[in-house]
Amino acid sequence: MKVYAVKILDTAFADIDKIAEFVVSVSTPEHAVKYVHELQAEIMSLRYLAGIIPESRYQTVRQYHPCAKQLRTRNRKLNIIFHTEGNLAIVDKILPSKMVIN
Repeated sequence: MKVYAVKILDTAFADIDKIAEFVVSVSTPEHAVKYVHELQAEIMSLRYLAGIIPESRYQTVRQYHPCAKQLRTRNRKLNIIFHTEGNLAIVDKILPSKMVIN
């Protein structure tokens, strides 16, 4: 099994910040911290999953990279958009699942 290094682009970090701000607005700061930690753990699972996930067929995903892939979070509310280059899994964007359309 190939192991990838995970690189998160600034655009994805900005998405994480927006997600945290939203969770704080509807819940508590503690819940936002917990949610972001869970999201980070799912992003880091790309170390092992990036090579087995196929390229996305959705145009809204492929606009971020021609060979973009997507990983839906466990709660199915977000999609982690990434691509691979060599031994790197590069996270390009984090999108709400509602925004992934063909």
